[in-house]
Amino acid sequence: MGGMQDTGTHVLEIFRAAEGQSSRRDADVLASWRRCVNEHRLDPTRHLGPRIVTQGELRQHRQESEELLRTARHGMEDLYRRVNSMGYVLLLANARGVTVDAIGDAQLDRELRHAGLITGSEWHERDVGTNGVGACLASGRAITVHRSDHFDVTLTPLSCTAVPIHDTQGNLMGVLDLSHLHAPQDKISQALTLEVMKSCARRIEMANLVCNHRSDWILRLHPSPEFLDVDPMAAVAVGADGRITGMTHNAHELVNRDLIGRPFSEVFAHEFEDLPVLSAALAPVEGVLEMQSGGILFARAVPPTAQPRSPAGAAALPAPLLAIHGGDPAMQRLAERAAKVVDRKISVILRGETGTGKEFIARAMHQSSRRRGPFVAINCAALPEALIESELFGYVPNAFTGAHARGKKGLIHQANGGTLFLDEIGDMSLPLQGRLLRVLAEHEVLPVGGTRVEPVDIRVISASHRDLAAQVAEGSFRQDLFYRLNGLVLDVPPVRARADLEWLIDRIAAATEERIGFTPPARQRLLAHDWPGNVREIINVCELCAALCEGRPVQPDDLPAHIAAAAGQPDRQSEHELLECLRQCRGNLSAAARLAGVDRSTFYRRLHRAGLMDRRQG
Repeated sequence: MGGMQDTGTHVLEIFRAAEGQSSRRDADVLASWRRCVNEHRLDPTRHLGPRIVTQGELRQHRQESEELLRTARHGMEDLYRRVNSMGYVLLLANARGVTVDAIGDAQLDRELRHAGLITGSEWHERDVGTNGVGACLASGRAITVHRSDHFDVTLTPLSCTAVPIHDTQGNLMGVLDLSHLHAPQDKISQALTLEVMKSCARRIEMANLVCNHRSDWILRLHPSPEFLDVDPMAAVAVGADGRITGMTHNAHELVNRDLIGRPFSEVFAHEFEDLPVLSAALAPVEGVLEMQSGGILFARAVPPTAQPRSPAGAAALPAPLLAIHGGDPAMQRLAERAAKVVDRKISVILRGETGTGKEFIARAMHQSSRRRGPFVAINCAALPEALIESELFGYVPNAFTGAHARGKKGLIHQANGGTLFLDEIGDMSLPLQGRLLRVLAEHEVLPVGGTRVEPVDIRVISASHRDLAAQVAEGSFRQDLFYRLNGLVLDVPPVRARADLEWLIDRIAAATEERIGFTPPARQRLLAHDWPGNVREIINVCELCAALCEGRPVQPDDLPAHIAAAAGQPDRQSEHELLECLRQCRGNLSAAARLAGVDRSTFYRRLHRAGLMDRRQG
């Protein structure tokens, strides 16, 4: 790393570059240095390194990054097999710069931890300065930050090559980073690494598009025909209504225009009905695709592999909203209504019990929209009263005792261009409700201690388990704010009322750090449980089972006692009532559930709990 003279030279070069002086560094590195000094007010003489988040924070980040983890893991493993003997570590960071997955040589564990190249490390540029993950997030482009390109001199032994990963709607999901602990001095040594990383990200995005758009036509694209079938440069998904429903990020660059939601014939000089002609069966050699803007691409069309889930004649739902349920009718209706407003300036309230997955639904709405800014979630009930104002609105430098000398951007400003999710909005104090109303009405934020307002463009989705209308009536919630937020109310059903409970349990189990499976007796007890804690309770149970079972299938004894015992202790009076309802309805479950005054899924689980599924009346 060098002595004090090298450190001083490095710091001096950063300050000169921040002032606009010429430098031999790459343009993206210089841009990052200038952001660090001029915007983030970082001091290159201070050596902090990345913060490691707590286990609780990491668990939350991994839960929020479920789609990213599922999308990238196979590609990461394939890539690491190629470089595992070369001293590299592979990191996957989410859109907040937190490493949610990592693959490295176990023999280098101590060195990796010392360098912060582990799961849970936080690499945002505003905290660590110029680094691969942080600069990639800030610019949205692939980058190599090699040795002394780093802002923090303690990181200069590293070489970090980072590439962005986008979802099918063009939103930045995260960053894939390949770092070397002791890279050669010459930056050109990492040129091939950069191309390999770009190729890996492209394949990950391609696989994600195919996975999430099985009901759509997939159009593979390449500037030349030779690699069209073996390694397409980009791809777009086209729904049954002829509109583009998804894409890989390279598709935007190839076509050089916005794509999502546009009719196929508006982007390309062909009709939607022409797509079969571009399939392998009818175009065995190559398919020439003319663009409306001029020029040509070569294309191969792959027909849908699954039937559309939307009703005949209805527009296909965006993939993120399709993924919020496994066939539950209430959730299907919710997804359909949500899809109609994702690109309109209509505020949404998600209403439901605590733990029903309201933030997950809000995130799916954000990912389904055309908004390219970040998704920022705020739990209004969790922020301390003394901090909530400065957290929401930010503050100017030295605004109060203990304030940071550089000031701080508030969470509302951080959501600029994206979506602000206000969870438990009913717990916000009346004075803060007034300030929030002003932000929503005037589209600007005044930081604590500031005199100059800052414009913001945000879309607000609120959530509450409370009855906001009742709070308005009793005076604990502002009526004007309520009507500002109350554009569309979506009721999120509790887990006990969902018909797709088994799908929900299996999906959460698959997303745990160690994927788990259930034996039939254990599964029966899970389906019989009422889940008063909703999705959060399922997550907790799955994480407990993963820790206890260490890879083996979950047995009833591995479940929490109140779940394991429930199926073996039926209530005889309840059993008699269930049988009577079934007898009167001649074994018709739907009719029996109506007679019992509960929904069908609850009635079905009560049958399971009482062991009556084999004793239904004919």
